[in-house]
Amino acid sequence: MNDVANAVGAQGRYKESEELLRQCLEVQKTVLGEDHPSTLRTMSNVAKAVGAQGRHKEAEELFRQCLEVQKTVLGEDHPSTLRTMNDVANAVVQQGRYKEAEELFCQCLEVQKSVLGDTHPSTLLTMSNVANAVRKQGRYKEAEELLRQCLEVQKTVLGEDHPST
Repeated sequence: MNDVANAVGAQGRYKESEELLRQCLEVQKTVLGEDHPSTLRTMSNVAKAVGAQGRHKEAEELFRQCLEVQKTVLGEDHPSTLRTMNDVANAVVQQGRYKEAEELFCQCLEVQKSVLGDTHPSTLLTMSNVANAVRKQGRYKEAEELLRQCLEVQKTVLGEDHPST
């Protein structure tokens, strides 16, 4: 059901996707438990569907709930936990709270660098997210420097022809 909901969401039918995901989430909570990684993944997908409908505060709350459980169950340095930390920060950006988002992205980036390394694609994405949060605060020179650093690493790691470069 999760895959069907994601396919529906990929077509822009976010409300329908959310409904399917919430049904799936209830089943998973009952069968697998609230702390199961699959349940947490579905909770995150619900938050994404909610955010895609412009309900960013609600999405943030769902992401934060998921994040707290992930920190306990998976650990603070687990890739899924770090992804959700990024999702929280992105929901905060969508609400115009750029300084708070920058702080969240920086926390995530610090852990990613130590766990995944400076050149991991997830680390580079978070570095870019930091830069964009900085840019939205009007700190354009600082944002440019961060984005140039990120671009240089992307060129080296991914190659100049990679879509992310």
